[in-house]
Amino acid sequence: MIEVKALHKRFNDNEVLKGVDLALQPGEVVTILGPSGSGKTTFLRCLNFLEHADSGAIKVDQDWVNFNQATSQEVMALRRRMGMVFQNYALFLNKTARQNIMEPMVLVHKVSPTEAYDRATQLLQTIGLGAFGDYYPAQLSGGQQQRIGIARALAVHPTVLLFDEPTAALDPELIGEVLKVMKAVKQAGVAMIVVTHEMQFAYEVSDRVIFMADGAIVEQGTPQQIFESPKEARTKAFLSRFKVRYA
Repeated sequence: MIEVKALHKRFNDNEVLKGVDLALQPGEVVTILGPSGSGKTTFLRCLNFLEHADSGAIKVDQDWVNFNQATSQEVMALRRRMGMVFQNYALFLNKTARQNIMEPMVLVHKVSPTEAYDRATQLLQTIGLGAFGDYYPAQLSGGQQQRIGIARALAVHPTVLLFDEPTAALDPELIGEVLKVMKAVKQAGVAMIVVTHEMQFAYEVSDRVIFMADGAIVEQGTPQQIFESPKEARTKAFLSRFKVRYA
């Protein structure tokens, strides 16, 4: 469904991504782990052209796009098939929860306001915030705002959802409610690529876990392979700092 080949990215003399490859199957959940500065977030942002990669290509469904030659039309078409959930929620502060969910449907996908309203109302129920549709972001907790961000990304029926540390800005007591919604997204069969430091979540929800360091994929496999029997010394050293309850 999604394939990335030889993704390279530099910031001046610093090579942040060193030819990263990734293939994602329909409905598959892939989590990306690694130390700060390993290139995880940059990789995610390159996939939907929030950062411009220096070389490589991406295929979504059957359409290949070269990172360094993509036209604005190709970028827009690719973004329409990807939903992005950010660390800092990225909500419009002057719009209600429902309006935030409606916005990409109406402006980007040209859905009628009536249909967008109904879809947003349905999604508010799905994420457990049915009574909060008329609330503004300032009236919501961080966890509630992030759930609105997830609903907004789901609203356009994306091929894949990209999550950039979706719980990083949350207080510990609010993390669980966001992870619960993400588990529900998985159960609905939506493919996800998740950059996270939530190791228990990665172990329980992932179909595949990728460990990155220094701009490259060091190791990948099932959660059981990576967490319980990692092969690479770098992976072992990183995971030794975390406690994970194995099934």
